[in-house]
Amino acid sequence: MRPHPAFPLIAALTLVVIADLPAAIAQVKVRVETISGEPVSGRFLRLTDSQLELQNESGGTESVELKSVLEISATDFDDVEIPPISKTPWIFLSTGDRLRMTPLVIDDESIVARWNHFTALPPVSMPLELCRGIVTTVPATVAQQGHAFERLLKHQEKVDLITLSNGDRVDGEFEGLQDEQFTLDTSIGKVQTRIDQTRSLIFNPDLISKPRPADSFAIILLSDGSTLHVRTIGSDGDLIIAESIGGFEFSIPVTAMREIRFYDSNRIDLTRLEPARTTLRPYLSMSREPNINRNVIGGFMTLRGRLMSTGFGVTSGTSQTWILDRQYRQFRATVGVDDAAQGIGSVVFQILVDGTLAWQSEIITGKSAPVAVPPVDLSAANELALLVQFAERGNVLDYANWCQPVLIRKSADSADR
Repeated sequence: MRPHPAFPLIAALTLVVIADLPAAIAQVKVRVETISGEPVSGRFLRLTDSQLELQNESGGTESVELKSVLEISATDFDDVEIPPISKTPWIFLSTGDRLRMTPLVIDDESIVARWNHFTALPPVSMPLELCRGIVTTVPATVAQQGHAFERLLKHQEKVDLITLSNGDRVDGEFEGLQDEQFTLDTSIGKVQTRIDQTRSLIFNPDLISKPRPADSFAIILLSDGSTLHVRTIGSDGDLIIAESIGGFEFSIPVTAMREIRFYDSNRIDLTRLEPARTTLRPYLSMSREPNINRNVIGGFMTLRGRLMSTGFGVTSGTSQTWILDRQYRQFRATVGVDDAAQGIGSVVFQILVDGTLAWQSEIITGKSAPVAVPPVDLSAANELALLVQFAERGNVLDYANWCQPVLIRKSADSADR
């Protein structure tokens, strides 16, 4: 029987220096996006509590103040797509993490899982109370994937639920995983199911602990598609060692990193702010509510094979508005039609500041490359509105993504100097 969660308060992020590791080896080329908009590139050398160190083209060392960094992205792998999402299990945590891992053992307190694509790494132990569920058999089609993830993430029944490969459902109280078998205590007694005969395991939402949102954190996107929200992170150039905001530690090779995004009181993830208004004006009668950090049909946000870690998945005819109270100086994002549209879809993205059009895209389709929104001036803004308009063919497969939307606070001016 699982105890009721009593998770400790989560402290703010302090980026730490990792000691006692081998000497750094410059092996991954990265591009650094800064608050000032001045891009920096080089070979990844070291990440400390205050600086990112790079090797420049001449072989020298260049330092970038971490408080001015929005994103570090590995450019050596720009043309490498993530492995198919359907090939392995996924674990979903209340921290917002999604991990491409296979569970090995689950008991009253923890879940121990192994990385599916980083086979040389040791298993990771995580508090069970953080786990929202596991999709053990991921459907092959993007629409079915969305349905599977939606069922898990929007589960409200006050029971633990197992869905079997034949479609049967078994609910009760989860007891554990041992020897590749789940055990569930049901109204008719204990029921055991094998992992390979199970579609998903979804936990009772009343017994899931959600850590208090951290004011400062980073999001790591890995080459296998996993995302991790961390409160501490550091690297010597070979390994990245971090602590999740859920309290468990892990280490990964730098070569497994695709991007790291940084957030604090000056770099605000817009997905964490509640919009003042959301308006849906469907082309016909059907409308879809926006999804946070997933496309509008529930799957992972992907633009031309590139998985995105944060954003809003919407359909055309959707408008979202936030009250800013003149606290911010800039907005940035990347937009596109999700790969789930299979090359179809046709939309126009618009950004309004205090009701005035500040930026508008060309017509973007499911075949268009992702578009980086130029920095939008918010220095006098009370309101920011993100709109997606119909373009061609009504709203057929208009699966539009506002990816990596970030607000830069006015106080970040001094931090960037």
